[in-house]
Amino acid sequence: MADDEKRYPVIVDTDALIAVANTSLWPRIRETLNLTSTNVCYQELKRHTRERSEYAPEGTRERWIYEGSKNALEPFDDDLSNSFTVVTCVPRPHGEDAGEKSIQTEIEQHIDAYRFAILMDKHGRRSINRVFDDAEGTTGKAVAPTFLLYLLLDAGECTVEEFCQTCGEMLRGEGWTGYQAIRAAWDAIPVDCSQYLSDDLVA
Repeated sequence: MADDEKRYPVIVDTDALIAVANTSLWPRIRETLNLTSTNVCYQELKRHTRERSEYAPEGTRERWIYEGSKNALEPFDDDLSNSFTVVTCVPRPHGEDAGEKSIQTEIEQHIDAYRFAILMDKHGRRSINRVFDDAEGTTGKAVAPTFLLYLLLDAGECTVEEFCQTCGEMLRGEGWTGYQAIRAAWDAIPVDCSQYLSDDLVA
């Protein structure tokens, strides 16, 4: 966490970081993108690595959360890099949705700094989009975690096939396979993945 108050235009919540950090494209995201999160999300990731077991059976939710949290923390803890930064949310929210609420608070206080808020929760995205819509002269948007993979594709750092297959990997791994989740996953992404993924994973 070399520069704690540096804000990049993409801010990411805990669940989105876990989801993307569990994919095969995570190393390329670390090398390519600049991301910001909040101290609340950072602490949630830390708590997951303490409370979940690295020895949980492969394929279990507990192991998925542990591995994703551990992978997600690495670039934030890398003192030689400042491409992933943590900002302090004041006042600090508490409770089950604290990380998600901290993203909204941060955007409300520094709306001009952000172009994309990355989170899966439907109500969280809706609330943040209202904040963006109500602000004058901003074009920010709250989008699903698959959009981080799209930013990698847009930067020319992966192929369309890699992008599509990794989106599928993430959706299955997270269990985001219901109709609403699939629709959210492809919202704002101008890529047709139907030739690479089964029909149940494309909107």
